[in-house]
Parts: sequence; structure tokens; C-alpha cells
Amino acid sequence: MAPSQSLQDDEAVRRSYNVMPVPPVYDHDVRFENRNAEELHHDVLEAARLEHERVRAEALRVFELNTMKEEQIRAQREIQAEQERIRLETVRLQLEENRVEAERQNALAEIKRRELEEAARKIPVVPPKPPTPPPVQPPAPAAPTPPPAQSQPQSQPARRENIPPEAPQQNNAFAQARPQQPDAFSQNNTPQQPNSFPNQPLQATQQSNGSHNTNNSIQASKLSVAPAQSQPPPAAARPSATPSHILPDVERYSQIHQNLKQLRQYLAAEAKTNKQFKTMYGDMRRKIRQTVGQLTGERGANKQPMNTLTNELQKALRQVPSPGVDPSNYMISTPSPVEGAANNGDQLPALFIYLLNIFSKCVVSQFINEAGVRPETADPIGVVAISIFAQEAFLWRGKSLIDILMAKMRVTIPVVFGFRGNEKSEEGRKRLGWQRNPGGGWIDEQIHSNRMVGLAAGYAALSLRNFSRVRLTNPWPPYHYWTTMASIVSTPTEEASSTQYTVLRYLIENNEQRFLDFYGIQAVAALRVALVDFPSRAPASAKVAAGSLSVLADRLDRDKGLRLAY
Repeated sequence: MAPSQSLQDDEAVRRSYNVMPVPPVYDHDVRFENRNAEELHHDVLEAARLEHERVRAEALRVFELNTMKEEQIRAQREIQAEQERIRLETVRLQLEENRVEAERQNALAEIKRRELEEAARKIPVVPPKPPTPPPVQPPAPAAPTPPPAQSQPQSQPARRENIPPEAPQQNNAFAQARPQQPDAFSQNNTPQQPNSFPNQPLQATQQSNGSHNTNNSIQASKLSVAPAQSQPPPAAARPSATPSHILPDVERYSQIHQNLKQLRQYLAAEAKTNKQFKTMYGDMRRKIRQTVGQLTGERGANKQPMNTLTNELQKALRQVPSPGVDPSNYMISTPSPVEGAANNGDQLPALFIYLLNIFSKCVVSQFINEAGVRPETADPIGVVAISIFAQEAFLWRGKSLIDILMAKMRVTIPVVFGFRGNEKSEEGRKRLGWQRNPGGGWIDEQIHSNRMVGLAAGYAALSLRNFSRVRLTNPWPPYHYWTTMASIVSTPTEEASSTQYTVLRYLIENNEQRFLDFYGIQAVAALRVALVDFPSRAPASAKVAAGSLSVLADRLDRDKGLRLAY
């Protein structure tokens, strides 16, 4: 209803009051004299009706006014809400535009960075000129030598090498250099027959060609910073069995492992016929196992276990009578007699060889069980193991019997000897050292990874020992560590596996400083290849394991200031 109409109604009501005034109830002289008069009742009712209509009209007017105000307020709020929505949408669009622009700028920066990295990779790195080794008789072109170990002055022991067929060189600053001369063993020696372990002690046999073999054996494979430039040997003199990435004499380690099994069977049969020997044989074996299990990382805590191990081996070598065996059945090559050597004969006690085998087996078990959980515990175990095999009293013709331990490592962690394989195939897992359950199936992937962690840390603990302050000869010099790393990082992308990346990480972790101490600036180049280049070309199936190498590179940058990234 319009406000003007309401005003007119109010005016009409006022006029009606003037025409028909309501007489007051008490305006007569006699109290309540005409209170029941009909005219008075009509007048009162009419006045009440008019008042009711007036109040109703006023209420309707106020209601309409209030409704209009509420509609205006609601309309204003809707307008404000729409304006706020438009403002927020404008802000959101602006932020989205800024984000897209930032991503575009980041993408352009990443493209530029990759272009610079690619250009930097193409810049050739000039390696230091390696020293020229002395000429070998008969004359042959000299092979490049490995980077000189800065704190390892003594010469490396000579070991024979089966030269593989020529393989295409890879663009890798961490490649192996191959000798040029043919293998003297493949030309002059007949394959050595495994020991048959007769019931009676073996008679001494003179190795008529031992000296000739030693003089013509080829020095172990060495690495240079640049690929080898030497020419391959003539086709007639090159054996064709071993691929180039597999380290020399690997198959010989498998034969040594079989010979050790035959030795165990032989002594077990001997113990059945000699109760006194059986008792000592069992007691010494248990004591060695117990002692190796007591090795810890605390300073000076391994002195007593070391003495116990030495005494038990001395007892087997000098005091307890046992049949003699030919030690060459448990070595890669047969050394010639050396003047002044403690053991220069043709045989050593079978019990002594057997206890070295038990000791090696316990060391490998400690690597798996202890270092698999805490890799840093591998170092004291490696110190004791390498010290035992370096003792002059336990050498044969001046050479260590550490090939017994390496035969165990060859079976449990083939990757450090250059083996590769596809982890999705049965044959590939076998080549990579996967272990089977008692039921015949493969062990869990996490268990396999833990085994590789401990064994890789153990191999590094064995091969990165500094003998520059002692007069003993290192039985497993650091160039073996270099050779192992080279064989892993030279793996093509399509052949790389998670096992290789795991092994490589724990070969390096906690051992960076010792590696740098031995090889200096060349170790930095090797670490760059291992922790930057090799993980960058990992296949999709090994990205997680390869990522741990990149994390290790970042940690070296953060903790030691060694920047390996390009």
C-alpha cells in the first residue's frame, strides 16, 4: 500500500472522531446512569472498529516499509557478494597467470642449463700422462699403469690375466687398460687338475715349469683415467672365453671354491677314522667361528681375537699333524720358491688350508649379518681378515693365500668381479649373486639388498688397506678396488641393475677418504663418474637405487666440500 493512501485513511479516521465523538463514560451527573444505552454501545463499537482499521492499516504500512528495506539490504548484499566474487576471480586469474609465467621461465632456464651441461660434457678432459713401465721380456708394447696410490709405495703382486676379445671402447674416464702381450698361462701351461685328496699324505711334486710361469705371468689388470690405446694381441694368442667387463681369473675362483669343498669332504672322512684328529679338528673350527663373531669396532678390542686366530692357525700349521696338500689348488697362480720364505715346500697341512677356509667363510658371514645392517662395522672385520692373510708365517713361497677368501666373495657377490645380469630372469639373478630359499625360491628383495650392502662394504674394507707403514705386503692391493669400480660404471644402460647401484654405493660410502688418499685427483674423477655420470643414465627399473648415489654425491658436497656435479 502506498504511503499517500495510508495518510488519507488516517485523516478519515480523525474526521469520523469529530463527527461521532465517543461520549465519556463519566460525563453525566448520575454515575452509570446510561451505561446500558443502545446508542452508547453502537458508538463505542463503531469507534473500536475504526481504531482497529487504523491500527491494521498502520501495521500494514510499517510491514511494507520493513519489507522494502530488507529487499534493499538483500539486493545490496548480493551486489557486494558479486563484486567480491569478481575480485577474487580476478586475483585467481592473475595468480594463475603468474604461475604459468614462472613455470615457463623455469623451463627456459632448465633448457639453458641442460644445454650448458651438454656443452660442458663435450669439453675433453686431458688426463695426466701415466708413467711408462719398464719393458717386459720378451719385448712388448707397454700398457698404461693405474693411477699411482699416493700412500701405497710398494709394488703390486703379479697375477695372470685372461685377455678377453677386443670390446668396443666406451667413452668413460674410468676404463680399464689391457696388456698387449699374450697370456703365458694359456700358451705354456696345461690346466691344473683339482686335488683328488688321496687317503695317504700326498708326495712332494716338483713343479718343473713354476719358474717359467712366474716369469711370464702377466701383471693384473690396471686402470687408467683414459681408455687404453694399446693394440690388441694377435688373434691366435687371444683367448675367447671371458667378456671384457669380467675381471681376470674369475673362473679360477670357481674352481678354487670347488677344491675347498673337496678338501672339507676329505678331512671329514679323515676325522671319522681318527678320533683324536676329529676332536681337535672340531674344536679349532668352533674356536675360529666364535672368535670371528667377537670382532668389534672398538679401538683395541680386536687384539685378543686376533691373537687367538693367529695361535689356532699356527697350531694347525706347525703342531697338529694332518695330510699335506698342494696349496696351488687354492691359488690363482703357482709361485716359485722364494729364498728365505717360511713355507717354501710343495705342500702345506690340509688342516691349515681348511681353517683358512673356515675363517674366510666366517668373515663373509660377518659381512652379511653385521655390515648388512650397519655398513661401518665392516671395517674392523676387514682389518683382521687382511692382517691374517698378510702374515709372513701364513704365506706360501712369499705369496698370500687370500684367493681362498676371494673365492668365497666370488660366490656371494659376483658384481665386484664384473658380473652383470637381468634381475627379472633366473639366469640374471644367479649371475648377480641372488640367494635361494631352502624351498628353492629366491630370497626377498630386501634381504638380497641387505646382503649386497654388507658384502660391498666388506670388499671395500679388504681392498682399501694402507700397508705403507708396515713391512708386510698387501695381499689385496687397492687397484682391485679401482678395477671393480671400473667394471661396474662401464655397464651399458640396458644391462645395469639395482644390485650394481647398491653395491657401488656401499663400496664408496664411508670409504671416500681412503680412496682419495690412495689416488688423489684421479679418485675425484672416478667418484664423479660413479656418483654423477653412472646414475644419470640408469634404467627406469633401477632409478631408486641409482638415486641413492646422487644423494651420496650431495652429501660429499655438503659435508666435505667435494663438489662432483658438473
